[in-house]
Amino acid sequence: MEMTNCSLSEPDKDILDAIELWYESKRSKRGNVNRNVMAVGIGISELLQNRFPLTDDYVQSDKGSQVRGLSGACIKTVLARHGETRAFASEGGRTSRGTLPMALELATIINSALPSDTCEDTRLEAANAIADFFVERIQVDFFNRQRIEVEIDLQKPISVIVDDILAQASLRSDKPTGTVAQHLVGAKLEMLFPTIEIGKDNSNAADQQTDRSGDFQINDAAFHVTVSPMAKLTDRCRDNIRNGIRPIVVVPHDKVSFAYGLFESEGLGNRVQVIALESFIGINIEELSFYKRGLIRLNVARLLAHYNKRIEDIEPDKSLQIEIPQWALDEMDAHGE
Repeated sequence: MEMTNCSLSEPDKDILDAIELWYESKRSKRGNVNRNVMAVGIGISELLQNRFPLTDDYVQSDKGSQVRGLSGACIKTVLARHGETRAFASEGGRTSRGTLPMALELATIINSALPSDTCEDTRLEAANAIADFFVERIQVDFFNRQRIEVEIDLQKPISVIVDDILAQASLRSDKPTGTVAQHLVGAKLEMLFPTIEIGKDNSNAADQQTDRSGDFQINDAAFHVTVSPMAKLTDRCRDNIRNGIRPIVVVPHDKVSFAYGLFESEGLGNRVQVIALESFIGINIEELSFYKRGLIRLNVARLLAHYNKRIEDIEPDKSLQIEIPQWALDEMDAHGE
């Protein structure tokens, strides 16, 4: 009876070491990796799910010009299998001229790393390990390097700049506007109260999971930041009032009237302060700057830096950071920040 190699741990290690060397060889001098490299890795892992060795005829599509089975839908399926739902690439690198040569190159590496008598269990475990590797690289080298890009036009009121940031966030498929709003407010509070510890919780953390009375608490005031005020918010504010805490609700300007009506309907209309988020941040930044153009410029740069630091420290999705314009980086450098 012919024996096959079913040692699961050693082949995985050999393959992953070889694949990591190959992957890193594709990294540019600036530290970036083209997403087609990642797409190839996902595509090859799927081919390995079904067959080994990975022959040229098998890796190539029937017409011989593309990678067999590689598409945006394929990559989306593999990412979803790993709990990753953010949009990566609609074509999956399928139409790029350099994709097929890279796939053949990677297939050769896997063929060399796996024993020729590899059994099905080992093949499947290797395929899953390769998929795990490339999903992680997509998360680290693609998603986490993305930024919210928005024009920071200092000719506009700061409240309008804040609105521009929220509008840009709302265009993303994952709709992170609430998270962005919360950390913009947190960044502003850090600037306004540098000696007070401002809450640094993941945006999904409920008030009950912290020892604060809202998203942020400054002395006897609780700040509730939301882009979608709902009925349960009235319960939190009622708890604040019962405990001697002043509730302050911060919402986008187009939700202020709705929020007022919500509290009026619950008999809390004259007990809860509702503030437009854009003005809450914008006016404070201009006041901190004594309405001086140069200081406004510096403090907008500081706001973006504080916001990005919060995302870096707190949120798993680093792509929520804002692309800081060069003038803002230069401004902080000039002030030794």
